[in-house]
Amino acid sequence: MAAYPVFDNHVHLQRSGRFLDAVKEFKTKGGTGFMLIALPPGADILSREYFQAMYEEGVRLREQALSVGGIDILLAVGPYPVTLLEMAERIGLEEAEERMVAAAELAGRFVSEGKADAIGEIGRPHFDVPQEVMAASNRIMLKCMEQSRDAGCPVILHTEDPTPASLTNLASMADRAGIERNRVIKHHCSDLITPVENSGLFPSVKATRDIVYSSVKKGTRFMMETDYIDDSKRPGAFMGIGTVPRRTRELLENSLLSEEEIWKINYENPVSLYGRDKFRKTA
Repeated sequence: MAAYPVFDNHVHLQRSGRFLDAVKEFKTKGGTGFMLIALPPGADILSREYFQAMYEEGVRLREQALSVGGIDILLAVGPYPVTLLEMAERIGLEEAEERMVAAAELAGRFVSEGKADAIGEIGRPHFDVPQEVMAASNRIMLKCMEQSRDAGCPVILHTEDPTPASLTNLASMADRAGIERNRVIKHHCSDLITPVENSGLFPSVKATRDIVYSSVKKGTRFMMETDYIDDSKRPGAFMGIGTVPRRTRELLENSLLSEEEIWKINYENPVSLYGRDKFRKTA
């Protein structure tokens, strides 16, 4: 086991994928914890139990993944942004938005009941959509932020690629929702890690070598993520499950970060967001 922690802030697991083998590989390569993001289920999207099934499957996947042992596994649940578009095509935008709002409230209950640790990934489409769809998406995202505020947990955002302007827009939404900006995690972030660049949101940066190496030149206020999707038809997408352990090792071996700074990124930062009781003290 590594002498330092290695935390991946965005991992998907699927029974149809590598599942436990992926978890074992992560551990073998030095990983000590990750945030599991619940995926939409294969059920009919119009089923009234759709989101309940999605969140409960996330809970089951985490419990089974924990059987590997020696890894901290957190869970985030929430209505995936693109689901709104799929629903709206079949039942209209108004009812689709109502169902997404109800799903946000359900996610808040899962956190409050101790079944999940964050609300996410939620947000808005990262591609062009009609204005009314984007407006509905923003209202749903605001509702999710309010639920995170009430549940006392972070919210993980899936949105367009970050720019200082777009991050300022998201920060203003956080202010309206009454949630602290540093409790709003920008998934798929670039190297915009300083509060000046990201308006105080918390960056979860893509664990590519160029983005991580650029980020560490600015400081340690970020987490790393792979967005591993565990799809047997797309092995390694978006990045392999061993990427964050490998990137962490590179940072140490190349003297780009000290071990103390590695602890800051992979332990203290996640602890500050999700709670110290969710993590073992040592790697």
